[in-house]
Amino acid sequence: MNLVFTSKVQKQSREALENLFFLNPRQYRVREGITGALQEFGHPRLEEKDDNIYLRVGDKDAQTLFAFDNSRTDSGPVGVVVFLRNSPAEIVIVHLAVQPDYALHGRHAGLGLGLALIEKVKEIASRIVGVQRIVFFYRPEVVIQLGTRN
Repeated sequence: MNLVFTSKVQKQSREALENLFFLNPRQYRVREGITGALQEFGHPRLEEKDDNIYLRVGDKDAQTLFAFDNSRTDSGPVGVVVFLRNSPAEIVIVHLAVQPDYALHGRHAGLGLGLALIEKVKEIASRIVGVQRIVFFYRPEVVIQLGTRN
């Protein structure tokens, strides 16, 4: 496996992104969390700019990180995480989706793609001054405390 993480998706991967994010067959497992996120942050939508597609959530300044498996012949994303700065001290993960093959009981479950996406958010958050924790909106009891900086 050759996982690559990036903040953009090329236009030709639009259908794969729609299937992953909007039509994911596993989303029923977190339906309540999705509904709460929609009420709190707004509806996600795809926006095109130049040759790329970006995910936007309501009117919030959300960030998106996509995961690609370069060993696949399909060029679409296999995972996505959407997050934003909810307060000066907090990053909230608003949405997280992985292709079923990369989910907990999928063929590529050993990659731990969901956790890898969360770890990438943690890396990003640790470089932002003032951010002390990451909260997973679907599971508010899941809080990742970041180490203090000197």
